[in-house]
Amino acid sequence: MKRIIFFIALFTGIGATKSMAQNYNNWAIGLRVGEPLGVNVRKYFDSGTKNFDINVGTYGLLWGGNRVYRKEDYYIGHTGAMVQGIFHWNKQLGSAERFQIYYGFGGQVNQRKIAPKVSNNVPEKHISLGAVVNGGLEYSLPANDLSIFTEIGLYSEVAPKILFTNVNAGIGLRLNLNR
Repeated sequence: MKRIIFFIALFTGIGATKSMAQNYNNWAIGLRVGEPLGVNVRKYFDSGTKNFDINVGTYGLLWGGNRVYRKEDYYIGHTGAMVQGIFHWNKQLGSAERFQIYYGFGGQVNQRKIAPKVSNNVPEKHISLGAVVNGGLEYSLPANDLSIFTEIGLYSEVAPKILFTNVNAGIGLRLNLNR
């Protein structure tokens, strides 16, 4: 899982560097605090009316890693790694060009350790897949390429635990590279 996250981050970074040199694509990179906690890379399309976000990071550090997962005798005993890809539609909020709202859907892959509450308490590694829906608000700072964002969403697992749900929320700061 760590290798997958590394290669996604590497290729995303290479794509961002290449697009800056050619100066025809709009990219942003930032930090996100919440769930997931990590790096956010955004690619804008259609003059900023659509975008695709990739979030690479971890969960459980801020909101705790101990959650009921499968049966009541299992819990998520540790933080885990996560990769998220979400397609968004952006709308200008009122007449203020600096405020944008966005909403969208996508997918998420997690690597987590699950430990039984009883017996030997030895964690087992699991990979899980699920769907994500979310929305957010972004404010672009005046005379600057920085923007502040906040978002909230819902993750619903498809495998191995169907309909295990979790709230994904966070705040962050993005640097818009050539907007």
